[in-house]
Amino acid sequence: MTDNDIRKELKLFHGTSEYHKHLYPGKSPILLTDGCKYIRDQCKAYWLFDAILCYQGDYRLSGINFQIWELRQQKKDLTWLLTCKEDKGKRALINQSIEYSDFPLDQIKLWVIDKVALLPSEF
Repeated sequence: MTDNDIRKELKLFHGTSEYHKHLYPGKSPILLTDGCKYIRDQCKAYWLFDAILCYQGDYRLSGINFQIWELRQQKKDLTWLLTCKEDKGKRALINQSIEYSDFPLDQIKLWVIDKVALLPSEF
């Protein structure tokens, strides 16, 4: 599946028909909408949701019920940066550098609202 195919598919997600659990050992699960489940399964990005889930217990996210997560490939050295912000225009609360990923898109933005991960178009 090409990145153009994935982008076309992502435009089709509005709302969700059901919620899907994403589990990680020793952590409370987060729920994924249909769009996030598509990203996880089709892009083989279980690791991305593992990372997001693992940060949910971090003191920097304590009491933050609306989180903006972004995964972006860095142009200068092709590493990746995973960030979490409380809101647009705010500085990142979480910055994680990822040395390598075969994620098919050069960037993706996800929201986590009250332990539910969703695409912005699904809000």
